[in-house]
Amino acid sequence: MIRKRLLGRTGFEATEIGLGGIPMIRSSFDKAVKIVHRALDLGVNFLDTARNYRDSEAKMGAVMRTRRDECFLATKSSAGTKEAALAELAVSLKELQTDKLDLWQLHDVSTPRRYEEVMAPGGALEAAKQARDEGKCDFIGVTSHSVPVLEQAIESGEFDTIMCVYNLAIGDTGDRVMPLAKERNVGVAVMKPLSGGIFFRMAREGAADTITPEAAWNFVLMNPNVDVALAGARWLKDIEQAVHCSRRFAALTGDEIREHTTRARALGEDVCRDCRYCESCPEEIPIPAMMQIADRGRAFPYEWPKYREEYAGLRPHADVCTECGVCEESCPFDLPIMERLRHLHERLTRPM
Repeated sequence: MIRKRLLGRTGFEATEIGLGGIPMIRSSFDKAVKIVHRALDLGVNFLDTARNYRDSEAKMGAVMRTRRDECFLATKSSAGTKEAALAELAVSLKELQTDKLDLWQLHDVSTPRRYEEVMAPGGALEAAKQARDEGKCDFIGVTSHSVPVLEQAIESGEFDTIMCVYNLAIGDTGDRVMPLAKERNVGVAVMKPLSGGIFFRMAREGAADTITPEAAWNFVLMNPNVDVALAGARWLKDIEQAVHCSRRFAALTGDEIREHTTRARALGEDVCRDCRYCESCPEEIPIPAMMQIADRGRAFPYEWPKYREEYAGLRPHADVCTECGVCEESCPFDLPIMERLRHLHERLTRPM
């Protein structure tokens, strides 16, 4: 059995491992459906997706058609206004093949301006309240990459849950946000517990000191203020590994925490997490793949010849970038994408 934790004032006993819906957008439809079924078979009872995760809702919906009563179902809307959010909700309910969500979240509210937009009269929060009143969702949540915004959201009293980043490399939410949420009985869901796999991706490139999935999961799960941590799963093994780590949980020692957090932070907090929000490039530049090459090139510069070959196989190249800024506006980590692509192209196309 997977251990369960109370999800704040929702009263729901959530398994400490939940299924996140981003990575499955890169899985075939049939494979993604198998992943959702497998998660439920393993006892996972918290499923999270979002309207802008391409076909993720539809993939989960194919399973919800027959297994809706086995999970706490959450999705999100990135809309800023009431009208736009309600329109997204209608699509989400249809794609998820349900008439009611357990949790509807305002998605990526990570700047003061965005917070003001959704909280204002006619904003997305009004849509969430209307949906709750109409029985289309039971609870309202917010997701964010900003500690100040999360604190403000908790203090507002409007949200039943929050979702934030927490892992070996990024722990400020554990120091400030989570204790406040617990004090106010607000449920805490964690995204990026493995930092989008960046720890292990770097390790596969030949790093001498590596971080294991077990260590990464143990760090997150040993925090009593975490109610549910989302395992993003592109493959069956991803959700199976997460559940395995939960079942074999062992708290890290103080020395292990210092060792692993030092290694994780050495990789840098300004690395691409492969969330793929930047895939909306008008010029169809394969930005996620290029950002991965850029990160590996910084960590392992002796491998640049290999990265040159990888870059050569991508189309179109970054030199077609018009610097419209859509990618950077979409990046929840505020990475200087355009600058990095420009430098990457210059370095990898320079005559040998």
